[in-house]
Amino acid sequence: MTGTPAGRGGPRDDPRDDRGRQTTALTQAISSEIVALYATVYGHHRTTATTYINDNVVLCVLENILTEHETALIASGASCEVIDGRVAFQTDTEDEFTVAVERLTRRRVVAFMSANQTLPGVAAELFILDTAPLAATASVTR
Repeated sequence: MTGTPAGRGGPRDDPRDDRGRQTTALTQAISSEIVALYATVYGHHRTTATTYINDNVVLCVLENILTEHETALIASGASCEVIDGRVAFQTDTEDEFTVAVERLTRRRVVAFMSANQTLPGVAAELFILDTAPLAATASVTR
């Protein structure tokens, strides 16, 4: 993917986060929504996210996702159990993820994919968007 977190823009409209990455109100809002969903389910507030948007692709990369219990399971050799739990979480919350991204982007999500890794504890939420905004799509399908 060749996009940047904020998409396009010159140096004057090039806001950066504390790690020097480009941000926009939209990428920040998506990151906040996804982190909030993680916090609701996992009960901790360490998770951080960076969202990248390029054309019809939204990628949200999450770091520090693991709970203390998951970290202990991984240390005892049960990484597969942690991944299975994470896959179940993403399957159960796919609709919530999709609704949040559709609301914020005003575009329909046509595909959602998710991936997790235990060392380090990172996840990626990938959304493929319809090419037309939701309002335009609604008027075309009437």
